[in-house]
Amino acid sequence: MKRTTFTTLGLAAMTLIACNTSTKEVKTEKVQDLNKVENVAEETTTQFEEKALEDCIAYSKVVNDIKLMEAAEAQKVADSIAKAELDLKEALAKAVEARKKRESTPEALAKRAKEAELWFKANYESVVKAYDSSYEGLRVKLTTEGDIYEVALFVNGEWKKDQKLMKQLEKVEVTKDLAPGKAIAITVKNA
Repeated sequence: MKRTTFTTLGLAAMTLIACNTSTKEVKTEKVQDLNKVENVAEETTTQFEEKALEDCIAYSKVVNDIKLMEAAEAQKVADSIAKAELDLKEALAKAVEARKKRESTPEALAKRAKEAELWFKANYESVVKAYDSSYEGLRVKLTTEGDIYEVALFVNGEWKKDQKLMKQLEKVEVTKDLAPGKAIAITVKNA
């Protein structure tokens, strides 16, 4: 009986414990399905390559447009420089023509002739006076650099070359060079 009593008491105790204690339950929450499917456009390799090619073509067009604009701007600058150079050349040609016109006036020619005569007298008068000759006039021809290449005396209504006087005039050192820019003839009257 001891065993039966002990067994009965054990069962009664377990029942009592079981009724008075709660079981540990692991509550699992309902997991929502988070794998939402997004509509991602899937591209094939061919589509990707076509899109990349279109982007490259668009980029090339933009680069070409920029290069064309730069070339147009450079051409505009070159054209304006060329026009300015042409205008400058035309203005310079007009200025040279006007200067030539002014220099060919009778007043300018007379002034240059008088300057040349004064230059000749200042440098060569002593040699001409020392020269033993009677003449009505003296004509001296000068190169563009101002060097004497011909001397002629006006005697009895004719111009006669005089090499002896020319050699004496060539020996003279001039104090101031005359560079008229073109060949000239200086005529001096004997006083």
